[in-house]
Amino acid sequence: MSSDSDLDCYLGMRLSVAMDKTVSWQPNRFAGNHGARFNLSNASRIAEIVLSKYPKGATVKLNQHRKLVKFNKDRTIDELGQIDILPTIEKLEVNPTNLTPGMIWSGPFDGDTHHFCDNRFWAVNIKRRRCHWKSVPEELKSALERFKPLGGSFIITPWKHVIALIQPIPLPKEAQEQWKAFTKEQKRLVQIKQKSVEMLPIYICKMHDEWEIELDVPVDYSKPLSKQEIGDMLDFLKQFSDGSKSEPEPGAETKEEEKPDDVEEDWSDDEEFFDEEGLDILYTPSEVGGE
Repeated sequence: MSSDSDLDCYLGMRLSVAMDKTVSWQPNRFAGNHGARFNLSNASRIAEIVLSKYPKGATVKLNQHRKLVKFNKDRTIDELGQIDILPTIEKLEVNPTNLTPGMIWSGPFDGDTHHFCDNRFWAVNIKRRRCHWKSVPEELKSALERFKPLGGSFIITPWKHVIALIQPIPLPKEAQEQWKAFTKEQKRLVQIKQKSVEMLPIYICKMHDEWEIELDVPVDYSKPLSKQEIGDMLDFLKQFSDGSKSEPEPGAETKEEEKPDDVEEDWSDDEEFFDEEGLDILYTPSEVGGE
């Protein structure tokens, strides 16, 4: 069923399903033409679901909820179905159990893309508007800030691993030893990402099942300020007062000072990395360069 809700975010790992039931993944739209295309194993259910609706094959996404979704030309999203068992990828480790935070991620750098700055976490919907998280697990926030203190983007894979790209910083000794043990395919995958953005993919943490992500409807700046927004602005403007009391604006509610959830600095020099539909946008503060 198609929908065009403000909360529709086209998230997930991009997969290609062919007529012959082959399911594959590649690091970017061009890498497959240069030998970096990896076939999935245990993916017969994925092929069955997709080919039942698109007999000639299609490109779809597999998200962290194991749902297969497809973006349509009319800018809606079809939910095609859900799988019970996640696939594996030939020659790559998609669900490692021996990684600690900060170690190099040599698996597929793909999945649900999210962004954060300070206490604000968000995803981008199909209208390219920011849908903020209603709540943020403190453990996840701390893990991300350890390696990306100024904020940026991160990915949640279908296997619920949280991964991110970082600028050069000191890493655990184990991470430095990893490279020697990587297979040629793992080394190539890390090198492809390094070559394209001059950043290193690392493991952050594993998403816990109880860390459910709920999104707020994006703010609409074409509408008048709400009572809460008026109250937030009055709280902010008090910092510029001379200390004398002023009458509150009619309709404004009295409330404790809090940081608004949907007011963000403008990162004017963001570099945008688009997928084929132009929806996967990665944000990184200007102080640490484009991501």
